[in-house]
Amino acid sequence: MGYTRVPLLLLVLQAHLCLVSPGVAGLSFSYDFSIPDPGRINRKILRPLPDYGNSENRCGGVICLHSSYVKNSSARVFYKQPVRLWDGLTGKRASFSTSFSFSMSGLRVGLNTTTLPKGPGTAFFIGPFPSSLPPNSGGGLLGLFGDKSSFTPTVAVEFDTQWDDGWDPYDATGDHVGINVNSIHSDSYSRDLAKGDLAAGTVSANVTYDAGSNLLEVTVRLANGSTTSISALLNLKKQRLPQDAAIGFSTGKGEDTNFSPVLISWSFSSTDPRTPLWVIILSSVASALLAASVVATLIFFTMRKRWAAMMKIESPVAKEFSYNELSASTNNFSEDRKLGAGSFGKVYRGDLKDPRMPPVAVKVLTGHMDSQIRKDFVTEVTTLCQLSHRNLVKLVGWCSDGKPLMLVYELVTNRSLDEHLHGQGRLLTWTERYQVALDIGFAIEYLHNGSKEPILHRDIKPDNVMLDDAFHAKLGDFGLVRQVNPGQGSLRGTTMIGSYHYMDPQCTNGSASTASDMYSFGVLLLEVATGKRSQASLDPEKGFPNSLTSTVRESYHKGHVVEMADARLNGDFDKSQMARVLTVGLLCVQLDRALRPEIREAINMLSNPSHPVPQLGA
Repeated sequence: MGYTRVPLLLLVLQAHLCLVSPGVAGLSFSYDFSIPDPGRINRKILRPLPDYGNSENRCGGVICLHSSYVKNSSARVFYKQPVRLWDGLTGKRASFSTSFSFSMSGLRVGLNTTTLPKGPGTAFFIGPFPSSLPPNSGGGLLGLFGDKSSFTPTVAVEFDTQWDDGWDPYDATGDHVGINVNSIHSDSYSRDLAKGDLAAGTVSANVTYDAGSNLLEVTVRLANGSTTSISALLNLKKQRLPQDAAIGFSTGKGEDTNFSPVLISWSFSSTDPRTPLWVIILSSVASALLAASVVATLIFFTMRKRWAAMMKIESPVAKEFSYNELSASTNNFSEDRKLGAGSFGKVYRGDLKDPRMPPVAVKVLTGHMDSQIRKDFVTEVTTLCQLSHRNLVKLVGWCSDGKPLMLVYELVTNRSLDEHLHGQGRLLTWTERYQVALDIGFAIEYLHNGSKEPILHRDIKPDNVMLDDAFHAKLGDFGLVRQVNPGQGSLRGTTMIGSYHYMDPQCTNGSASTASDMYSFGVLLLEVATGKRSQASLDPEKGFPNSLTSTVRESYHKGHVVEMADARLNGDFDKSQMARVLTVGLLCVQLDRALRPEIREAINMLSNPSHPVPQLGA
C-alpha cells in the first residue's frame, strides 16, 4: 500500500476542525410544570438523582425536588442536556439567563399540612455533566458539596432556611440567599432574610450571567412581594467548571421527612460560544501560509516577554489597569486627590472613566522595585484576588505596566477607624464600636478559615480598618498578607514587619501564625473599648511591653475592668458588652500563644451573651 502526501493546508484545517465539538450550542427551553401534562413530556426533560419513580401524586403534579423519606439525605434534578460554557478553540464564553419558581413547603400545590415542613433548603447549580451527588452531602450541605476528597467544581445559588455552624455566615439571623463558589461557604456573597421568608409560599428567582463582565446577578422575589438581590464577579472557566456543564437543582433534607420542595416553572437560555466555521477555515489558511513566520515570531516574543510573563496575573474578580488609566483617574496623582500615605506608599482617590465603576482608592507603592519585590507583588495580588467578603476592602484591580506598582481598592468613604478613635473623625457611639469589633472578627475568621489554608493579615490595627457609609468596618491594607503553605502552620524565618504597637511579642522569634493575628485583634479590641492608643516600647528583648494592655490587665485583676471604658462615651454603653470586649481583648493578648482563643471562639464570646468567657490568669 502506498502513502498519499497530504498538503500542509489540509492538515492544519483538519487539526482546527478537530478542536470544535459539534454537540452543544446555545441552550434554550421554558417549562411550566404546574400545567397538566398527561403524557409526562415535560417531566422527561429532567433527570432525577436518586430516581424515586413516579412521585407526582405526592407533589401535586409538579416536579418534586426531593421525594425521599430518608432523614439528612440529598437529591438532585438536572436538565437532560448540558450547556456549553465556552468554546474549546477560542475560549469564547457563553452568557446565560434562567428564571424559575419553587415552593419550599409544597403549599403552592395543595400539600395538606398544618405546619410548614422544615428543611435546609434547595439550590440552583452549575457543575459537571452528567451530574452526581457528592458523598456525605445531605442535610445542610444541600447535596452540593461533601467529602473534600470528592471535590467537584460547582457554582450554586442557595436558598437556605437552616443556619449551620461551620459554613453559614455568623451574622445570619434567619433565612438567607447565597452564592456558593466551589464551597458550601456563602459568607462572601450572602443576603439575609427574615426567618420563614423562603418557606412562606412561592419564591421566584432570576439568575443572569454576563460572560463579558464576569457578572453573576441573582434577583429573588418572595411570596410577600418583596425582592432582594445579590451579585458576584466570576469567571466560570477559571473556577474550573467544565466546558459542557450540568444545570439543575440540588436539595438537602434534614430531620423533617415531610420537607418536599417543588419546582413549579423553569426557563433557561444561553448564547452560543462556538466559533463560526468560516472563521475556522480562514484561521486554518492563515496558519498554513504563515507557519514558519509564526514559529520565529513566537520565539522572539517569548524571549522578549519573559519579564512580562513573570508579572502576569489572572483573576476572575479583579482587572488589570494601565498606568494611563489610573493617572487620568487621579488627575495625574494630584495632591488634592491624596487620601493618605504610609510606609508602603501613597493613596489617591480615583474616578474611572467607566460609568459603571464607583470611585476607587489607588495605592501607589513606593521604594525600589527589584525583581524579588515584583514577585512578591504578584504573589500578594494573586492571594488578594481569592478574597471576597463584606468586611474586607475589595481589591478592584492592579497595575504593573509602569515604574510604580499600583493596587486599586474600593473607596471606603468614612476613612479609617484610627481617625475616629484618635483623630479628627466623629466620635463613634458604643453601638458602632461594638459592631466594628464584630465586623473585624468576621473578616479575620474569613481569612483564617475561609480557604483550605489560613491567610495571615499580619498588620491588623485601627489605621487599616476602614468605615463605610453606615460605619460598618472593613479590614484593608493587605500589603503584608500571606497564605500559610499546606502543612506549614506558620510563617517562619520572616523579617519582623508591621506596626510594633500591635505586634505579637512572640514574633521576635521570626514566626507569624493565626495566633499573632489574634494578638493584634486583641489590641484593637482594647483600643475600641478604651479610646486610648496602643503604645509599645521598641525593645525586642523585653517583648515590646505595651502600656495599654498592661493597664487594662491591671484593672481587670482589680475587678473593675469596665472603668477602662472610653470616658468620652459618658457611660452610654452596655456594661456587659463592654466587659466582654475588654476581657476578650485581654485573652487575645496573652503572651502564651496556646492560651489565646481562635477567632471563631472569640466571635462567639463577643456576640453571644450566654457564651462563657474564661477567667484570665494572673
